[in-house]
Amino acid sequence: MVIKEAELLFQAGALETPVIKKHDLENGWVVTLDGKHKMNPALETARGHVRVFKRLDAAVGVLFELGFEKINVVR
Repeated sequence: MVIKEAELLFQAGALETPVIKKHDLENGWVVTLDGKHKMNPALETARGHVRVFKRLDAAVGVLFELGFEKINVVR
């Protein structure tokens, strides 16, 4: 899902606590948004590729902007 879809799902209360995971292949961080939806849980780019954040603080910043107050980080 792209950020705009995540924003709408968050406002609808359809998302659980997001998880940020270490992405070993590209040396970055991937965000997954599980919840009551049938979409791909990984945050994606506009072209449909998994969005890999180079810095952890950038991934956290996007989630805070969406409105999340609690985030899980997994190595």
